[in-house]
Amino acid sequence: MILLLSFASSIGLYITKNRAFTSYVMASQGIIIFTYLLFMIFVSSPFLKLDFAPVNGADLNPLLQDPLLAIHPPIIFSGYVFYAVTFCYVIAGLFSGFSQQLFQHLKIWAGISWFTLSFGILLGSIWAYYELGWGGYWFWDPVENVSLMPWIAGTALTHSLVYSRDKLLLSWMVFLAILTFLLSVFGSFIVRSGILNSVHSFAADPSRGIFLLSIFAAFSLISFVLFIKNFAKMESAWPKLGSRNYLVVLNNIVLSGILLVVFIGTLYPILTEVIFSQKLSIGPDYFSQLISPLVLVLIALFTYEQFMSLSINTIFKLGGLLVVSAIFLFIILPANVYLNLIFCFVLLVALVIKAIYDFQQRKALIQPHKVLGHFSVTLMTLAIIFNHNFSERVDIRISPGDAIKVMNADIQFESIDIVAEQNFDSVKANFVVNENFTLTPEKRIYKVGGQITSETAVNSNIIKDYLIVLGDRFEDGSWSAAFSIKYGILVIWLSAGLLLVSMLYGTIRRT
Repeated sequence: MILLLSFASSIGLYITKNRAFTSYVMASQGIIIFTYLLFMIFVSSPFLKLDFAPVNGADLNPLLQDPLLAIHPPIIFSGYVFYAVTFCYVIAGLFSGFSQQLFQHLKIWAGISWFTLSFGILLGSIWAYYELGWGGYWFWDPVENVSLMPWIAGTALTHSLVYSRDKLLLSWMVFLAILTFLLSVFGSFIVRSGILNSVHSFAADPSRGIFLLSIFAAFSLISFVLFIKNFAKMESAWPKLGSRNYLVVLNNIVLSGILLVVFIGTLYPILTEVIFSQKLSIGPDYFSQLISPLVLVLIALFTYEQFMSLSINTIFKLGGLLVVSAIFLFIILPANVYLNLIFCFVLLVALVIKAIYDFQQRKALIQPHKVLGHFSVTLMTLAIIFNHNFSERVDIRISPGDAIKVMNADIQFESIDIVAEQNFDSVKANFVVNENFTLTPEKRIYKVGGQITSETAVNSNIIKDYLIVLGDRFEDGSWSAAFSIKYGILVIWLSAGLLLVSMLYGTIRRT
């Protein structure tokens, strides 16, 4: 963090030199760097020697021996660091005033931070999908959630910054910037302290946890004291009812609701254990049932915003196409998933039709990144709904040479191969699916630590993925395996990539 923040400080100093707020930005970053230097010196020194010299060094955790995981955590952490820079600009504004120049730099760093954190979360999701063996892209694991919370707050901040020209709701923007940074610090505390049980927790040190919690408490106290002290000085105004800016306010309210759901679901197990000495785990159903309707409301808001400039006659003409789309989905989809899918699909079609209409009317797309970003979120939500409602999984028991038919797929278990690699022995199973492609899941036995891991085999296309995870061998020579069909995974990755492109383009335009 110290290296990254120093690098960001150097860039910020070069960009903002000779500005009135530069000294405050540099001073704030200096305090953060000094704080984490103390953390490194006293409880997390990289130069600390072991008390004993092991004869054979311990092998790296098998889950960490993956190229994607080598870059996923540093990118996540870089997003946290860049939000620290955003935080420093806000602190500078509290001291020197919020000029348009400061807002311009704040927008740039908020965009860089959001892009970096989003990219890191995406890489982690892809890694979990093929490495952890459950065939999912998001598990609502506590460590996943603590990276999601600053992302949600950062998303609200990015949308709120459209007010910067007129300084509408300035105090709310300042609060969001402070909250996003504090949630980033809190995320570091959760990951490094081991306070929560998580598939991502590979190391825990109570002293580090206490120090990080102290840092979080100190930054929180100082930040909110400054915020409260300067609250009366911040010019804020409520946008006109029914205006585009008012929709952004509603957008922020919904995002705040999502953040609250994730925050409670992540911290509630800690509180129950501390207060009642009872261990509790909150499952994915809690998050999906509470967050899903809020996401649909969010999509409805920015879809409505796209149509605000159209005449009534034009809206009715475009509405006819949407009704046809709704009837089509009503015919082909089962009733239990109809409402969510029809809602999301119609909004997706609406965004596409509006973009085509603007092109036909020769209206310049002043903000193409905005259209692309909203389209990407809607497409991703549609793919997630398909994935949640139509994906299937079945546990099978099969012997080499046998063939079975499950979930309308023909599976031929051809052979078992045993391969000796440099640091592990691998048992590979060869399955031919639909006489079209081969899936080769494997079980690895690591030579140093003796850990056994399962490597998922995946075959992907734009509609669905086929996955097989190899289980245990039985005495009669047969094997257990989990066969899954997951819908819309590539569409989820594609829409996430488009969302990143939209933010990158918008950030570059501001520089």
